[in-house]
Amino acid sequence: MMLDYFTLNFQVFMMMYLRILGLFYTAPILSSDSVKIPTRTMLAFMLTLIIFPVTADFMPLVPGNMIHLGLYFIMELFIGILIGFILSFIFAAFQMAGEFFNVQLGFGYTEVLDPVSQTSLPVISTLKNLMAMLLFLVTGSHRVMIESLVYSFEKIRFYNMTEQHHTGIFRIMEKMIGSMFIVAFKIALPVLGILFLVTVAEALMGKAAPQLNILQLSFPIKILIGLIVLIAIIPFVEKQMVHGFELSFDRVDLLIREWPQKL
Repeated sequence: MMLDYFTLNFQVFMMMYLRILGLFYTAPILSSDSVKIPTRTMLAFMLTLIIFPVTADFMPLVPGNMIHLGLYFIMELFIGILIGFILSFIFAAFQMAGEFFNVQLGFGYTEVLDPVSQTSLPVISTLKNLMAMLLFLVTGSHRVMIESLVYSFEKIRFYNMTEQHHTGIFRIMEKMIGSMFIVAFKIALPVLGILFLVTVAEALMGKAAPQLNILQLSFPIKILIGLIVLIAIIPFVEKQMVHGFELSFDRVDLLIREWPQKL
C-alpha cells in the first residue's frame, strides 16, 4: 500500500527532494566541502523519505505538462537554496568578526585551512568558524533548521516570480546583511575597544619617553593583551553566536510565515 502511494506520487517526492537538496547545498556545515556530495545526496534522500508521508498533502498538484513540471522542480530547488543561503549569512558574520581581530592582533598574514569552507583563512577567523560550528550542533540549531524546512512545505508554494516575490526576497536579504554587520561588530567590540586603549597608552608612552622603541614593543604587547581578552570574553562570544543563530532563524520564520504578503 505504501509502495503504491509512493509510486503514484513520485513527482511530488522529487519536488520535496529537490527543496531539501537545495538546502543541504547552501546551509551551514552541510554545504562544507568536507561533507561529500554523495553524503549530502543520501542525507537529503533519507530525510525526504521520512517527511514525505506527513508533508505530501501540502504540495501542489502535479502539472501534466513536462515544461511546467520542470519549472516546478527548478523553483523547489531555488526555495531550498534561498533558505540555506539566509542561514549561512550568520557564519559570514562570525568570519567577519574574526577578520576584525586579525587586523588588530597582527594575525592577518597567518592563514590556516578552514575545514568548514575549505579555504585558507586567518587563524582567528578559523577559530570563530569552528566555535560557531560546534555551537550550531550543540544548541540543536540543525534540528531547528530541519523543522523550518518542513514547515516551509506548508507555507511556501509559488511557481511564478512576481514583483511581490522579488521585493520580499530583497527585503529579507537586506535585513540579514544588516544583522550580519551588527553581530560581527558586537563580537569584535570588546577586543577592538581594549586594543584601542592600548594604542592610546602606547602613544602617550611614546610622548613621555621618546627613547623607548614603542613600535617594537607594541606588537608583542597587543598580541598578549588581545589573546588574554579573547580568552576572557569567550562566554560573551558564545552568547552572541547563539543570539545570531536565533536571529537567522527568526528571519527564516518571517520568510515562511508571511510569504509573500508582508515581507
